[in-house]
Amino acid sequence: MGKLKVYYGWAKLGKIRKKRAISVIFDNEWHGCRSERGQRILRAAQETVIERYQDAEEEKAAKDCNRIFTEYSLFLDEKPINGSLNKILQMNSDADKKHVSKEMRDKIAEALRKAFMQTNRKYREPGWQQLELKFE
Repeated sequence: MGKLKVYYGWAKLGKIRKKRAISVIFDNEWHGCRSERGQRILRAAQETVIERYQDAEEEKAAKDCNRIFTEYSLFLDEKPINGSLNKILQMNSDADKKHVSKEMRDKIAEALRKAFMQTNRKYREPGWQQLELKFE
């Protein structure tokens, strides 16, 4: 039996999903996301940018689940994130603090940032104009 994985990416938008979000999907059973059906569901749900293995504590939680995976989302354009890429990446990293090394959390944040910037080339952190005005 292999270790269970966690998949990080950006939620795919469409008829059902209308809001930009970081999508974090946890395998709940070994053949879940790795099966053909699981891979289809994963591709439909998110643009996966990086994956890691779950730690023992995370795997324990999966054993009580009746779904092949569990998804958590952080919405970019809702409070308290309000469109801030830095804030959403920090909140995602904080959520993983107990289970993931600082080095791996930085890798995840960098992969998510890179993928976001490739599809949102004109993105600027909110509030950057006010900061410039303060220094005049």
